[in-house]
Amino acid sequence: MTGTAATEARTLPAEAYTSPDVFRRERAGIFGREWLLVGHKSEIRNPGDYIATEITGWPIFVIRNRDGILKGFHNVCRHRAGNLVDDGAGHCDQLRCRYHGWLYDHDGRLRRRPDFAEVDDASASGLALFPVKTEIWRGFVFINLDTKASPLDASLGGLPALVGDLPIERFVFHGRRSYDLDFNWKTYTDNYLEGYHIPYLHSSLATELDMSQYRVENGDRICVHRAATRSGAVYQGLFMWRWPNNTIGVYGQGFNICRILPHSESRLRLIFDFFFDPAAELSGAEKDSKAKATCDVVEEDFPMCAVVQRNYKAGVYDSGPLSPKHETGLAYFHDLVRRAALGNQ
Repeated sequence: MTGTAATEARTLPAEAYTSPDVFRRERAGIFGREWLLVGHKSEIRNPGDYIATEITGWPIFVIRNRDGILKGFHNVCRHRAGNLVDDGAGHCDQLRCRYHGWLYDHDGRLRRRPDFAEVDDASASGLALFPVKTEIWRGFVFINLDTKASPLDASLGGLPALVGDLPIERFVFHGRRSYDLDFNWKTYTDNYLEGYHIPYLHSSLATELDMSQYRVENGDRICVHRAATRSGAVYQGLFMWRWPNNTIGVYGQGFNICRILPHSESRLRLIFDFFFDPAAELSGAEKDSKAKATCDVVEEDFPMCAVVQRNYKAGVYDSGPLSPKHETGLAYFHDLVRRAALGNQ
């Protein structure tokens, strides 16, 4: 694997974690241009099924049209900016604005404006819903807010090769866990991208891993955690991060995938989806237990992330050196952020 070495590297400046201006640049330069995971095709099986969410302040939805094709749009009516659907997964036979009843078809075309003049072809084409690019990769639904973006395959980097032998298409969704948190999205990502803190924050996990062999390898828009596990360890598998905002944990009988969704410079939401292989014939309780084990470890990080965010805001700390042994993943991530949104910071 290749990537940025962490020798003599330093962290991003504290301002990158606290500044509304930096967040605006990240919103435009990263989340407004990259392919972002929004859900799984099992959530939108039938014509009229949709999933709706928010991407750094942009409300969007993906719907399966009457021909079975996925279409993506901003969840914004062209009249006075009402919404077409509520957040979450659902079904609608017609896309009707909740504010004044403007009606659109599943391809985003304006069909009717109550108590307006009849819609003619010219005005209808000029008032279609704002489109969002949509593609599926191995069952997962991605969107891109940049309508001129390259195809999804070009943005996946080293991920397809890394999970190429994993039959994820047959894995079945089991459950979802969400967290709303008061720190910057990069504060959480930084924490995920190193195992340096494991002996100090994750005592149970540390006993199951040979920390002397723990390392993070950088690839093409991915970072992979590798560590030898002791006999009988629960946490056996493959753990990775995908640029810009996903973590993936693969186990023998299932996997989880997380979306790191910034709301502001100091707020984010984490959404963990859990999938299991039906061939493993796990009971519901066994699946719940495996999902809980993941969440228990994740939650152990939250208090320290909150402390770090507080200390970034305090004004005494600006940046620090990155360990060439333990923090190569941070160096690579920070380099990608700089190139996409921050220039030479």
